[in-house]
Amino acid sequence: MITYICDRCRQPIAPSELRYLAKIQVLAAPDLLEISPEDLLKSQTEEIDRLLQQCEGLSEEELMRDVYVEFQFNLCRPCQRAYLANPLGTSPS
Repeated sequence: MITYICDRCRQPIAPSELRYLAKIQVLAAPDLLEISPEDLLKSQTEEIDRLLQQCEGLSEEELMRDVYVEFQFNLCRPCQRAYLANPLGTSPS
């Protein structure tokens, strides 16, 4: 039998209890790209070289984390309610 643990409070979630999954996706915002006629006339080789230098020394995993990361957490009912009430965990002002 599989036993689940709440990832927030670390308490076991009994098989008879409702378990919640919180899935979080963090991805680079796909802002619209504006290309001017001047941009089309520029040498793209220089821009590609600049980007490659930025990426130098970074692993594939590090580069991917800049674009997309996904998390999944098991929550018990009290933690699910607390999470929904304050998903970013910010302190009240």
